Amino acid sequence: MSLSNIDRRVVDELIDTEELYQNAPCGYLSFLPDGTIIKINRTLLRWLNYNSEEVLYKKKFTDLISKGAALHFEMFFRPLVNATGVVNQLSYDILAKDRSSFPVFLSAVSVKAEDGQVKAVNATLYDVRERKLYEQELLLSKKKADAERKRFEVLSDFNPEIIWTAAADGKIDYVNRRFYQYFNTAEFSLNTALEKVCTHDRFKLFKAWRTGLNKRQGFAVEIRLKNQADSFEWHLIKGEVYIEEASAPARWIGSCTNIDSQVKSIQRRDEFINIASHELKTPITSLKAYHQILQRIALPANAENFLSRANISLNSLEFLASSLLDVSKIDANQLSLNPTTFSITEALQECIDIVSAARRSHTIISQFDPTLSLAVFADRQRIMQVVINLINNAIKYSPDADQVEVYLEPNASGTLVKIEIRDFGVGIPQEQLDLIFEKYYRVNDTKNNNKAAGLGLGLYIIQNILRHHQSRVFVNSEINKGSSFYFSLPLSQS
Repeated sequence: MSLSNIDRRVVDELIDTEELYQNAPCGYLSFLPDGTIIKINRTLLRWLNYNSEEVLYKKKFTDLISKGAALHFEMFFRPLVNATGVVNQLSYDILAKDRSSFPVFLSAVSVKAEDGQVKAVNATLYDVRERKLYEQELLLSKKKADAERKRFEVLSDFNPEIIWTAAADGKIDYVNRRFYQYFNTAEFSLNTALEKVCTHDRFKLFKAWRTGLNKRQGFAVEIRLKNQADSFEWHLIKGEVYIEEASAPARWIGSCTNIDSQVKSIQRRDEFINIASHELKTPITSLKAYHQILQRIALPANAENFLSRANISLNSLEFLASSLLDVSKIDANQLSLNPTTFSITEALQECIDIVSAARRSHTIISQFDPTLSLAVFADRQRIMQVVINLINNAIKYSPDADQVEVYLEPNASGTLVKIEIRDFGVGIPQEQLDLIFEKYYRVNDTKNNNKAAGLGLGLYIIQNILRHHQSRVFVNSEINKGSSFYFSLPLSQS
């Protein structure tokens, strides 16, 4: 039997419809045109803490609402229900027996006689206490957020840098006062800002910005902006992701800092180093020639000792000048390679022999089979420069150890060979691992709490040499246990 064919008497036997009315999840009541209550369900009585005998035909609807609501009932509710017969979602405060109040939403429909006069009104009341609390908390949260936003804007306006924020999609929705001052404008316009960006730097800016948005990670990019004097100055634009609330989408906060003096200072330093390294090359060459002549002459024992010490210092000076020249070539994109096919096994052993002869404080252990026949196509001199630098670094940063290990291992497919240098020294802090390959950066000596000796150029040169070989150096390190530097080269298939 379908539901449409069920007899009403059967339904009445199965379901007590009056009981449904009485225990509905909302309040029901009916009242006469003057407001006298003629029916009320148990749900509403329970909210009000009344029994039916105290309410039916003894109280009017206006007795159950506040004075302000009663005035609204007389001036708005009654005329509206008489005219239209329907009232929806009115907000009233209902009074319980103990005169406490709680908010409800009231909807009502009138029952009219044939002549159109209202005979009674049926009303539904929804308890909205929890909703009101939620609205109050929401309003309070909004006020707090507005206050925090105002505080942020006031603080950022005093910042000499340009400060900006953006939505998750990257659309900028706030810039501080410095933006308007710098770009000499009264209104925010992204196009106004982009017009100030040097044309050579625009692609770099867009790439960094888009990569940051896509990967949801911070970014930093150096670009040139035209100032009010129509000259370009270097600026650092940074952006970081932050989340205001756990359920809220990620937002962006960033800055635009004038770094023109720092960049130009580095450029002047690089120019000085370039000139100085070239100027040093000639006297070093001459000194090396005189030294070779002196070595052929019979000298007293003391003189030979001094000559040996002078040779060590001269080699150090030559290495320094060579490093400075390499940096100049790298910065000018003029680092050239002379690739040939050679045995990486023999070259690696030669590197070990060279360093072992000069640095007797550590034993350099070759952890590979010297008879391995492994050939690579690369610049032999440059690859040896990389390995020797890495071994020397390993010795320098492991003063309390007595050995350095060198590994040579082809991969399973026989297409690559991995060269690895391990030390057992002070290690490198994790927060510095991303910085050690930057020019002039020197790792903090964690043991003595100071910078290590040197110009901070070795790893910068190494990384750039390997980049020209389509490779790069990787590093693993643990404080007080040591570091491991490694890179790979393609094996020659011929």
